[in-house]
Amino acid sequence: MAGISREDRLAEILAKSLSELLPELGVKAERLSELAAPPPQGEGTVAFTGFASADLRGSFTLVGPTALFDRLHPLPVGVTPRDLADWARELVNQAGGRFRSHLLDYGVSLALGVPQSAPGEQARPSSRLRSERPPIAFAIEDMVLEGWLELDMNPDFEIPEQPSAEQAALQAGSVVFF
Repeated sequence: MAGISREDRLAEILAKSLSELLPELGVKAERLSELAAPPPQGEGTVAFTGFASADLRGSFTLVGPTALFDRLHPLPVGVTPRDLADWARELVNQAGGRFRSHLLDYGVSLALGVPQSAPGEQARPSSRLRSERPPIAFAIEDMVLEGWLELDMNPDFEIPEQPSAEQAALQAGSVVFF
């Protein structure tokens, strides 16, 4: 990731986190370099979490058709809308946890917020967020899952171009005792 902005570096770390998580959920996810067309209109789900450190804060949002969140759900078909809302929050929590773990490799520690979700018709991030950078998008079957990263950084915040060999990210499912 040498030579790219710190914002793009953070977005690539988040994309890596999602690209590791999605196959573990039993789907083939193809990263899209850009959205060819807007996601389909209709019922959608939005799930998000905030994060912060002394020099960096922001949020991470997943947006997709409700049918996609249903497809990614680990239980058999027939889950309730409440189950899907819980699952959307868990999906964001898992992706955020992986993001946090990968950032530890770069010497950046984050605190994650409590995930939230909401159903909606034609759910879309704000036009301001859409104008800042494209989404981190994955094609899954005939649907698109978008990841949106919003960042607010201190001007002197730096993220190394490469992870430190001394840092070791926690593997998914690891437990840390204090």
